[in-house]
Amino acid sequence: MRLECCHVDTCLPDYWTGHHLPHVQIPVHRGMTLAEIKDAIRHELRHGYVMGSSDLAYLLGADWVPPEKEKAADKAIKAAYAAVNRIKPARKGQRRFFLDLPIDDTESTLYAYFVFREM
Repeated sequence: MRLECCHVDTCLPDYWTGHHLPHVQIPVHRGMTLAEIKDAIRHELRHGYVMGSSDLAYLLGADWVPPEKEKAADKAIKAAYAAVNRIKPARKGQRRFFLDLPIDDTESTLYAYFVFREM
């Protein structure tokens, strides 16, 4: 199994309509580094904060899976971590992200949403 982790939106949580594929949300701030983004996505995976309604979403986010699905869940988790490790900037050499966010973001937290899809 090979997964790809794709950034699909950055918005307030009220505006996210969701997705059937497995996805995570991370709080973002102006000038985040790629390492911070990857660490935040890994944190969501590690704690099982994966949303979605597909079988893959269940395997990535379930606290418990039946014994017959344990191998599939292990493969899915390893593939998700590998997908996060492969994330590259769209522009080569880009070091800071979310630079178009407002400087004063104390009123509400913005979230970036990342979807995992099979390649």
